[in-house]
Amino acid sequence: MGSPNSASRASLSRVTLLVLFALLVVLRILQLTPNELSWDVFGYYIYLPATFIHHDPLLHDTAWLHELIRARPEISGTLYQLSTAPDNSTPIYFFLMGTAICYLPFFLIGHVAALLGAGPVDGFSAPYQIAVALGCLFYVWIGLVHLRRILLRFFSEVISAATLVVIVLGTNYLHFATMKNLETASFLFCWMSVLVWNTLRWHEEGKRSNLLWTSISIAMIILIKPSEIVCGLIPLLWGVYNGPSLRAKLHLLSAHWKDLLLAIVVGLLVLAPQLLYWRTMTGSFVYDSYKNPGVGLDLSQPHILNVLFSFRKGWLVYTPVMAFALVGSVPLYRRRREVFWPVVAYCAIAFYILSSWSEWWYGASYSIRPMITLYPMLALPLGYALTAIAERKGPVRAVGTTLVALLVLFNCFQLWQFDHWVLHPYRTTKAYYWAVFGRTSVPEGAADLLSFERSFDGSDRMQDASRYDRRTIGEQAFEDGDASGALVVMDTLVHGHVAQLDSTHPYSPNFELPFGSVTDQDHFWAKASVRVFLPDGYDGEPSCLVFSMERLEGSYGYRTFCDSVSSTTVGHWTTFEAEYLTPPIRDARDRLKVYVWHRGKQPVRIDDLKLEVYAPR
Repeated sequence: MGSPNSASRASLSRVTLLVLFALLVVLRILQLTPNELSWDVFGYYIYLPATFIHHDPLLHDTAWLHELIRARPEISGTLYQLSTAPDNSTPIYFFLMGTAICYLPFFLIGHVAALLGAGPVDGFSAPYQIAVALGCLFYVWIGLVHLRRILLRFFSEVISAATLVVIVLGTNYLHFATMKNLETASFLFCWMSVLVWNTLRWHEEGKRSNLLWTSISIAMIILIKPSEIVCGLIPLLWGVYNGPSLRAKLHLLSAHWKDLLLAIVVGLLVLAPQLLYWRTMTGSFVYDSYKNPGVGLDLSQPHILNVLFSFRKGWLVYTPVMAFALVGSVPLYRRRREVFWPVVAYCAIAFYILSSWSEWWYGASYSIRPMITLYPMLALPLGYALTAIAERKGPVRAVGTTLVALLVLFNCFQLWQFDHWVLHPYRTTKAYYWAVFGRTSVPEGAADLLSFERSFDGSDRMQDASRYDRRTIGEQAFEDGDASGALVVMDTLVHGHVAQLDSTHPYSPNFELPFGSVTDQDHFWAKASVRVFLPDGYDGEPSCLVFSMERLEGSYGYRTFCDSVSSTTVGHWTTFEAEYLTPPIRDARDRLKVYVWHRGKQPVRIDDLKLEVYAPR
């Protein structure tokens, strides 16, 4: 434990907590926007308007969601926030309901305000936006209160206060406690702090209430982010570091088996709404609603170096003060081995899992967003690192203290750059990072150093073909009589064989090639062309060129480009072409697939199907 505190310092950590929270509240108010409930937050949130406004908690009718997106495209470019049941047609929620449960009290406040005339009763008017955005500061407060309690069990008032300052102002938590407080990071930080505190207290006193809160915290963390189920290792391993401590832990669990059983039941009750929803909609109590083959866990391919050091989002590049938390594991091991092992085991496994997410940069987040979940545990080695600095004398103490302070200020400055688009949320490269380093505006020409830009709506078009190497992948003229399932016929107009597509044979032969066979960069362009003949009187759906990336779990980056039917195209051979930008690739072995899809019932003919690729130089 920390050394006794003097009377003059007895409230230092409390005052620090209050000042920090007041700062976070002010920053949050200043950063309010009309679109707080958008993009991922929209997906977490839609449980509430579906239940309380549209009276459809199972989401049988999604028409209101489609209408909302059409009317307010700033909320979300697409409805990726919806998934499907095993039949691939019944809509279900993409995200679990844990975050919506956290929103619920403040949604109800906004709902009452709207009912009293403060705005439209639609779930998205100003009363809802403001109530939820400001109300969820409650979880920031609860998280920091419990973090302070944890720190005071190990450190002095001074070290506890200093650790709070470093966590709040020196890391990306500052971003997610203010502007992004409706995303999962702030809720996970809160529940993790509650979990660690109650784990600690239960091992000290064995109170049933602490064990119940430990179980509730684990259940809520799972409902917010299922991969964080590994947080169960914290109470399981707490206090265990050798044979005698393991035997003592087993004796403790045995002595409290009734409380342990009750805690498991309570945790299952918290999980029950999600489990029953899945059972009703899918027939299974557990269901993977994250049905996106383009993004997922690839445990055999962790992006450890990128997560730590990439100039795009690297944790130690954007939150370098947390290097002290890594260094602090040494004094933590020396002084508190019963704490060291659960800290290292949980943090190492959780870090490996978050590094294995294929989209390891986690969208437009500042630094690596899911690292924030680890901070209530990393605060302990961080506190021991600050203690080691404070115990030194002379230049070492002065240099260490100064360095920590400068890194905290550095984080605040980089976050300011990020909020003002000096640091780009998606496209920062090493060259661009150093071009804007220490600057308050983007210097001329620096934007050219950013990584390749993608649109959110799929409207990308190749602007400068001279920057790419072109290669023809293949051409299909059907002269060999083989069209892989399509009907090959002789056409007198072209004096050769062509493929006929109809309701029985709707697909042309396809071109398919691994991404890695084209380039080792992050994208390439594909251009396909085909000649199409629509017979006189044709009035059906046009044919489409289809592009997609294929992997074992399914296809992603699926795009269709459909020709138009008009009087000028009917009765004539016309050439139709389309270009396609590959999506962010999950694995270089994923394959580009290109083919023609005929959607009409009347037959059409195609010829000279061709695919070219353009690889960046």
